[in-house]
Order: sequence, then structure tokens, then C-alpha cells
Amino acid sequence: MSRGSRRRFRDRAARFASWACIVTLFGSAALSVGLTAAVHHTAQPEFCNSCHIMEPYFESWQHSAHHGVACIECHYEPGTLETVAGKFQAINQLVKYFTRTAGTKPWAEVSDASCMRSGCHSVRTLDGPVEFGAVSFDHRPHLLESRQGRRLRCVTCHSQDVQGEHIAVTSPVCFACHFKPSADLTLPGKTDECTICHRSQLSDAVVAGAAFRHEEFLDRGVACRECHDPVVQGEGTVREERCRSCHAQTGQLDRIGETAFLHEEHVTKNKVECTDCHDEIHHGLLPLDPIRPSPKEGCGTCHESSHDAARQLYAGTGAVGVPDDPSRMFETRVVCAACHTGRASRAVNAAARAHGAVSVVASAGNVDCIHCHGTSYDGMLSEWQAAVGEQLDRLGPLLREVEGRLGDGASPEAAAAVGEARRDFLLVSLDGSRGAHNVSYALDALAACAARIDGARGMLGVADEPRASSGFPFRSADGCSKCHAALGRPAAISRAERVFPHERHLASGLDCSACHSVLEHGRPAFPRDQCATCHHQEAPGRDVEDCASCHAAQEQMLRGTLAGREPWAGPMSSMECSECHGEAPDVLRPAPQACVLCHQAGYDEKFLGWAGEIERLQAELERVLAAPPAATAGPEAAARARAALEAVTRDGSRGAHHYELARSLLEGALRDLGAR
Repeated sequence: MSRGSRRRFRDRAARFASWACIVTLFGSAALSVGLTAAVHHTAQPEFCNSCHIMEPYFESWQHSAHHGVACIECHYEPGTLETVAGKFQAINQLVKYFTRTAGTKPWAEVSDASCMRSGCHSVRTLDGPVEFGAVSFDHRPHLLESRQGRRLRCVTCHSQDVQGEHIAVTSPVCFACHFKPSADLTLPGKTDECTICHRSQLSDAVVAGAAFRHEEFLDRGVACRECHDPVVQGEGTVREERCRSCHAQTGQLDRIGETAFLHEEHVTKNKVECTDCHDEIHHGLLPLDPIRPSPKEGCGTCHESSHDAARQLYAGTGAVGVPDDPSRMFETRVVCAACHTGRASRAVNAAARAHGAVSVVASAGNVDCIHCHGTSYDGMLSEWQAAVGEQLDRLGPLLREVEGRLGDGASPEAAAAVGEARRDFLLVSLDGSRGAHNVSYALDALAACAARIDGARGMLGVADEPRASSGFPFRSADGCSKCHAALGRPAAISRAERVFPHERHLASGLDCSACHSVLEHGRPAFPRDQCATCHHQEAPGRDVEDCASCHAAQEQMLRGTLAGREPWAGPMSSMECSECHGEAPDVLRPAPQACVLCHQAGYDEKFLGWAGEIERLQAELERVLAAPPAATAGPEAAARARAALEAVTRDGSRGAHHYELARSLLEGALRDLGAR
């Protein structure tokens, strides 16, 4: 080749190289821009939604708390190399999608490093408890400690696949750890203790519209499951067919039962939902089972079941024409064994077992009420049973009487009314608890029974007294009678009547809230000295100067004119009430110091001595009446003693009205009982 040819070749090569460099340079720049744009575009959440199988996940992300965080911030681990690896993995999934080799359920990982990267959850997760519904949750022990020998990850609990949510916690995953029983069906260690999670509910809670303090019960040693049981349903069983839905190789299936290995592979190394393997466990106040009567076969063909009646009454159902009203304890899942502990009658139960009884229903009593509710409930059970028992004893003969009047000529309506009355009566009487299972519903059922008895008597032409519907306890619109069911009944039934004449106030149309605070349980709505604003004001039919119209017991003690006793005038008997108590409406209870206004100095001390002596004798007589020798003195002596005690107690002046008479009554009662 000539020199000229070589020069022309070099020039053309140089120009080609120059153009090649230019093209390469611009191509590289264009490629770089294109790749940058592609990388940026494919990093946007909207690109993830390009595949239709991603639509539900994209939608859940849009409505989640993470909607301002791009997908790659979680699904790519922090770091350049990790991002590149994530891109290649994403490209691989994209290729599978277009070649139709991808599965119908996309799978992706979110590592703990992604969750705890700077600016995200690096501090918050370990910064003390957070509220999760009604649960106080602490991340620290879950993330930094092994739980039952398993290392947990963020996404162990924060599910990647929750319909309508995104990286949300579903309660079943909590229950899978906390309530999955071991092979012997015992719960795992202390993870089932209620107060681990429910610390925030120990203070005031609202139950059936009323405030309830769990701490008071826990302080008395009442276990949570004495009231709330059952609260767990299901055992979280892993069925072998679940394993086969993912694994088909014999070597893999051979390792079924290796719990530690399976949790390491599925929970720690790979994010597999707990409920993908375990049957779901339910926890909480579970739906109440419907109350179904026992089948009418065998003995049940003719005989009603007392257990059916007890279960229906407890659930507040079964009475004709009475709205359902479940017991408050039924609503909170208090099971039978919580009250039927046998504390009230261990000796009886032991004797029954000793005589070969196959099963003994543990008795329940006042001690069981006190165990949970404290001493404020002491005696309330007996009040309930006395109030309901009074109505059962009264209505039984009336029901039998009207049933006896049914004949061939009775109208179908009368027969139907009597039949419905019998059903309501049997519901309460067969229950056997005399109101203990649901006192308010028991009284409602008996009131419905009484109304039907009166209706049937009217249809049968029986108009004579007594009316069955009269004589029921007061029912408060404020709900107080749910517990204080004996309000307005005689003092032998209601303790309240022994210390204050509620019956007279309730009969006048007043409700409990007229004098008591409903929000602050039982607290007086105003100071005692303000009672005069009602009682000592002129009103139609009321003479404010006639003290005896309201204070008959005090009038009789002052004048010494007690029924059944010889009159005994005392030093104060001729005085008018206003001389010590003032004129209406400014009536007051005088202090002991007021005595010296009419008597010599030191009379106030004398009165305090009288008062102390009367209080001591009252307390002594109460003790004697509650135990021997009252039982051996005879019923007449005991009745006289109770009448004497009631006269002094109802007077309430502690001897101020007639000290000699009050002391004579109490000392005489003690002598009659053989205590003096």
C-alpha cells in the first residue's frame, strides 16, 4: 500500500473512531439517562401496581400508615449492594410475570433492617409500651429476647398480607403464641396471664353502662378467669394437609413434628403467616352460646329440668312477655364454677361424697359473694332470696287457686293466661336459687305471672282481694334495683328498711336519684340536714307540726306509749318536739351541748354516757340474738327481744327521748334470753 493510501486509511479510521467515540459518548449518556429514568420509574409504587396481581397489595398500602413510604424502602434492605440485589430480584419477578411462570400469590420479604433503618422505627420500637386496642404492648421483650425458644422478627407479627391493611398486626398471631397449648394441653408458661397485656383495663372500665374497677377484685385475690371464662377457643392445631399444600418432597414431610426446626425455617428465616399453618385461635369475650332446653326424652318427657331453668334465668330469657335481661355476670362470662365453689358448705359436699355420691354440685353462698365483691355485698344474697322467696310463697297459692277455678266453661283466653302464668312461675321456682342467678329478671318474671293471674281472675269473675300484682319490690328507673332488689320491702327482707324508711319515700313516687347520687354509688345527693327542705315544708295533705305522722317510732318512745307495754311517762314525755328540734322548716338534730341550755352544766356529758350505754346494750343484744342462748330461750322470748331491739333502733335517739325505757327494754330482752 502506498504512502498516500496509508494516510487516507488513517484519516478515515480517525474519523470513524471520532464518530464512534461521539456516538458511544452520546449513547452512554442516553443509556445512562434512560437507565436512570427506568430505575426511578420502576422504584415508584405505581410501577408495582402495573401487574394486576399486585392491585390488592397496592390498594392496602395506599390506605395504610405507610402510604408515604415507597415500596423499595421496606422491600429493599438498606445499602447499595442490597438495593442492586433487590433490583435483580424484582427484574426476575417481572420476567416471571411476563413469561407467565409466576405464582398467583406474590411473595416478598421485609427484613428487620428495613424496619429499623434510621428515620423509621429504630427508636420507637424499643421505647416502652404502645397501645394496641385494649392491650398495652412492649416491643422490647418480643424483639430482643427469644420467645418460647423462637427468635421473632418484625414481620412475624406485622403481617405482609392483611386484607385492607398493610404491615398490620392481626390479633390471631398474638394468640398463636400466647394461647397455643402444649402436648399435654397446658398453656405456655406465663404468656396466658391476663395482666401481661390488659394492664390498661385494671382501672375504670364500663360494664353494662356502669363503672367497674378490676383492681378492687384483684386486690381481694380474685383471679381473672373466675369471672371471664372461657376466653380462649381453639388450640392452634397444625394439620398435615397444610404442610402438603406447600411441600411435596418426602424429605421435607419427614420433618413434620420438629417444632424448633419448623419455626426456625418458617418464622425466623422466612415470613410465613402463623395462620398459614395453624388453625386460628380466638380470644376475648367469646360469643355466648344460645340457651337451648334439654331434649324432651327420658325423665325430661314429664319433668322440667331445674338446670334448664337456672341457665335460662341466668341468661335472662324464657319468661313469657318479659324482655330478655341477662344477668350482668352472664354478660361478662362468669361461669357456674366461679360461684359454686363449695366454700359455703364444704362439710355437706364432703358428706355427700363419703356416701358414694357420683357427682356433687358445689354449693354457693354469701361467702362466694364476699370473695369477689368484698364485704359491701355481705347479706345481699339473702336479701335477693328473701325478696324473690316472698313472691314465690305469696303467688304459689294464688296460682293454684285460679287453676282450680278453670273448668269446662272457662274461656280459652283465661286458660292461656293461667298457662303462661304457670310457665313464668315454674321458671323462677325450678331455678332453685330464689333470685341469686338473676334477681331482677326473676322479679320481672314473677310480676308477669302475677299480672296474668289477675287477668285470669277477672275473666273468671273473681274480683276479691288480694290482688296478685300488689306487693312487689320497688323497681328503680336508675337501675339501682338490679342489685338492691329488696327496696321497699319489710325490714325482715331489706336491710335498708332497718336503718331508714325507704318504703315510705318510694311509695310517694320518689326514685333513688332523688336522694342518692347514681354516678357516685349510693352517695347522698345532698347533706342530711337538707332533708328538711322536703319534709318540713307545707304541702297539701301534710301538717309540718304533726311530727308523729312521719316519726311515729320516735313519738312512741318519747311519750312511753309502746304497743304491747304499759304506758311509762318519762321526764321528757310532756315536751313538744320543737322545744329541742326547732320549728319547721328549720328543724335540726340538736348536739349534746344543747342539753345545758335547759339543764344544769355537765348534762351534755350525762347524755353521752346514756348514749354509750344504749349502744353497748344494743350491740350485746344483737350478738345474743345471732347465737345461743337465743336459740334455746324459745321463739316467743326471741320474738320479744327482736321487737325490743327494733323499737330502740327505730327510735334512733340513743336514749335521749326516754333513756330509762330504752335501757329497760334492752336489759329485759337480755334477761329473757338468759344472757343476764
